[in-house]
Amino acid sequence: MIEIRDLRKVLNGKAVLDGVDLDIHEGMSLVIMGPSGTGKSVLLKHIVGLFDPDRGEILVEGMSVPRAGGKEIKEIRSKISYVFQNAALFDSLTAGQNIQLGLPEEHCRRVPALDDPLVREAIEHVNLGHEVLRLMPAELSGGMQKRVAIARAIVGKQKYILYDEPTTGLDPVNANVINRLIARLQGEIGATSIIVTHDVESAFYLGDRIVLLANGRVQASGSPDELRESRDPIVQDFLHPKLETEEFDG
Repeated sequence: MIEIRDLRKVLNGKAVLDGVDLDIHEGMSLVIMGPSGTGKSVLLKHIVGLFDPDRGEILVEGMSVPRAGGKEIKEIRSKISYVFQNAALFDSLTAGQNIQLGLPEEHCRRVPALDDPLVREAIEHVNLGHEVLRLMPAELSGGMQKRVAIARAIVGKQKYILYDEPTTGLDPVNANVINRLIARLQGEIGATSIIVTHDVESAFYLGDRIVLLANGRVQASGSPDELRESRDPIVQDFLHPKLETEEFDG
């Protein structure tokens, strides 16, 4: 379980997170959505210890992330994998070597990436063939790069997978492929998924529970049906944005 209490972070003079409280139970698929600049990705980075909060607490299975020392933060991160918004593959490594980075360093020294059964299993999970393992990131399409990044996230069988805008930059067809893949992996590997997105369609497809961030706080939280039925004007404005029109003098 991940527990977030009274989390606050100020960036460039703005309270991006302003008292966020959130419980993330094991096995759930939690979607965090909201407009750009509402702290969705900042919240993910706090969970994995990439940002230190100005106030508040983050507990991963009872271990404090902000107060963790070197040994403790290593243990916490061994439970968590992170899919970055831009895939973040290393250009100088093959797809197989990039995936193998999700495994302990001592394992990588012992087993070549191309022959690693864990790497081969991970690439199969994301519906890519073993031949992809030899390719460099520049030889992969955007959608394939995202799938390799997801393979890297699942290869170590961590309990928590954090997805930061996994469909950003993809066309609708590839975005749907990635969404279906995330949903299928949720059932196959049983990890707890935490998915940041601003895309309402993706959120309602993937989430057992959806959290809407607005003005640095949790504005709403519930099942997809509960959010659809919410009468909160901020929730409704986000789910059903009004088109702005311009008036022209005739």
